[in-house]
Amino acid sequence: MKGNSEIQLESESKGIEQEFYRFSQAEQLYGNMSLFTDTVLFEYSYPEKRLYLSANAKGYINLQAFQHFLSKHTDNAPKDGEMRSFEFSLGKIGEPFHWCSCKLTSIWEEKKTAPYKLVGKLQDISGLKAREEQLLLKSIKDGLTGVYNKSAFEYRVDELLSDETESWLCMIDIDNFKEINDCYGHPTGDRILMKVGGMLCDLFPEPDLVGRVGGDEFVVFTSGSNVYKRAEKLLKRAKKAVPDGEGRLSVSIGIVSSAGKKEINYQKLFSQADRAMYYAKQAGKNRIASYHDNFWQVT
Repeated sequence: MKGNSEIQLESESKGIEQEFYRFSQAEQLYGNMSLFTDTVLFEYSYPEKRLYLSANAKGYINLQAFQHFLSKHTDNAPKDGEMRSFEFSLGKIGEPFHWCSCKLTSIWEEKKTAPYKLVGKLQDISGLKAREEQLLLKSIKDGLTGVYNKSAFEYRVDELLSDETESWLCMIDIDNFKEINDCYGHPTGDRILMKVGGMLCDLFPEPDLVGRVGGDEFVVFTSGSNVYKRAEKLLKRAKKAVPDGEGRLSVSIGIVSSAGKKEINYQKLFSQADRAMYYAKQAGKNRIASYHDNFWQVT
């Protein structure tokens, strides 16, 4: 956060004034210290409808949005002596948002039904939130390919299946992957896994889901009706994805439909898609097998 000299800010739309604390001479040292911290002190006066902040607040938060938030807090203000803590984000549209930790309390006058003012502090926790997001991504994404890991993929699919709309689960297995690793080394195998993951994300972009459920096994969940055309594109792209000297790449694909049935869950679909992929392998690999209404078809 940047420090700023004392200044009065005018609201752009409502003419509500907001101004920084004006420190007395005895408080000047404390005021200067605030310029070098990530903590903003604030006071909101209900009678004046004015927000006062320490000098380091400028450029840190959307002051008008924060003042609006505090003005609406009067009906649920803390009781006398009560301290509240919560987190929220503030920012202007088109600009980065700041995550803040807020602690505040109310100042009450005798025999009043509403507080006289709110006082508290804001602390920038954007860095903490960014680290939390990174940890969350690591917990749900495959470290090598960046697609969903097995447990996160299953959880998300079961959530989407509850909508009871027709969708498809695809099981994709890289053909002869063990031989690729044995002949060309694991670094080459890792590059192929990343390429396949990238191709799947390109052919099945969000809101479709792409996951890795085994060493060389990927899964896709989509509600797009052109799933077979995209699977055929994957077969063609896989052939061209590996340069000379790194073997021949192909994939076998099993596809099943949920048919919007209420009783269908991820495990049932996965079992059927796995069997369909097995049929594709048995039929010669580098092809698509599907299962629908108890009927198997290999193309």
